[in-house]
Amino acid sequence: MAAVRSSAVVVGGGFVGLSCAIHLQRLGKHVILMEAGPSVGGLHSCSSGNAGTFAFYANVPTQRPGLWREAPGMILSTKGALRVAFGSHLTKMVPWCLGALASCAPSEVRKTALALGTLLRHAEAGYNDAWEHCGIDIDGEMGIYAPNKATACDAFAARRGYLLLQKDVHNQNSQRAAALRREGWSGGSLKMEALDQSGVRGLEPHLSYDVTKGGAWWFEDGWFLKNPRSLLRAMRDGFVAKGGEIRCGDFGRVESVAHGTTVGSVRLTMRDGTNTETNTAVIAAGAHSANLAKQCGDHLPLDTERGYSVQWSSCVPETETEKTAPPALTRPVCSSEGGFIVSPMAGGVRAAGLVELGGIELGPVSKRFTQLDLATRALFDPDAFAFGERDTQNDWLGFRPTLPDALPVIGKSSKFENVLYAFGHQHIGWTLGGITGRVVAAMAVGKNPGVDLDPFSPKRFASKAWWRLFASL
Repeated sequence: MAAVRSSAVVVGGGFVGLSCAIHLQRLGKHVILMEAGPSVGGLHSCSSGNAGTFAFYANVPTQRPGLWREAPGMILSTKGALRVAFGSHLTKMVPWCLGALASCAPSEVRKTALALGTLLRHAEAGYNDAWEHCGIDIDGEMGIYAPNKATACDAFAARRGYLLLQKDVHNQNSQRAAALRREGWSGGSLKMEALDQSGVRGLEPHLSYDVTKGGAWWFEDGWFLKNPRSLLRAMRDGFVAKGGEIRCGDFGRVESVAHGTTVGSVRLTMRDGTNTETNTAVIAAGAHSANLAKQCGDHLPLDTERGYSVQWSSCVPETETEKTAPPALTRPVCSSEGGFIVSPMAGGVRAAGLVELGGIELGPVSKRFTQLDLATRALFDPDAFAFGERDTQNDWLGFRPTLPDALPVIGKSSKFENVLYAFGHQHIGWTLGGITGRVVAAMAVGKNPGVDLDPFSPKRFASKAWWRLFASL
């Protein structure tokens, strides 16, 4: 069967892949977007079930000094943020776990934080051109993309700040992490304020006394999406309206990468047997990128941190008092101890987070949904939990693509000069999608990406002792 030709092909239809496709399109390329799922912006996507927070402040990784001492207790605790889903994949995660532990050294944590900062401080700017290209006003109404008619007039973005709860906002560890966040933002340009309990409850009065007694970090410029899937679908339609093509399912599931029939081209073969040749290919398939990268000459320790979310439908106010009462939650609140975020989204409240090790083949562990439900309720005064009934049909499991050092892979493949990588963004894929797309598109046309990409190189693991033993397997 003759191969279809395109000047650029992007593999992966989440926020990162879609942003890469849009930025390439902006630079004049005809782009085909390949998505292995049934649709772009579908419920299956890791980009659709997250907490929606635009986490430009999230340069401090979950890996931290002393984590190896805390991990066993977290895994064994029914309330721990870190859990293990026991299955055959755990043995395959050995190198990733070794690398994650090695990345907990103070010097490594600082390297990661500073590198992420170079991307995060341009995160929103990286999206602005893409949104303009697609005709999207991020502060405008969701309209037809809203999850229900009642929220059609809601904006895509809600700019109400962000609260990061602390055990003690003034203790040494909290202050050290705050300093690292600011340093990653090139000094003091990141707005973050330490609030005591009264300050926290002044913003969110329905939070319980116990969870607020340690205070919180307040990010005044923080914002979130009222529905991540709505923005994905709007970006998808904008891309198609400008001439982009989308292929889904077996027609969009890329299984092999090889040299093309012309000099400098690569051939992508889909599960259904069709082929596409291109002069620029971008692998942005999230947690599913490892096998394609290996075919392109780079064996990488990519794995997944499985994340969960649960959602409650909003209560419909019945009395005049209820109609005028302030909402139970007005902005995202993160429980750093619990490892999850609660966000007031369009039509309901969503809690998303936890870290579960166990690969992408195993289905969801039902106990995690219950854990997240109970932990969310514990954040609020019992008589203030007015979120309505939990909608169990929206119980969701997603696969965060993650590297042991908590940095994404952005750069050229070793085997093909014109195959570019854009994956491994762990907990902040939605946030970093725009800037990653802008950087990758610049690389594709030979422009300066404007960011030092050495920390994100696919070759950075070659010198790691914990990886050399496994790289040849």
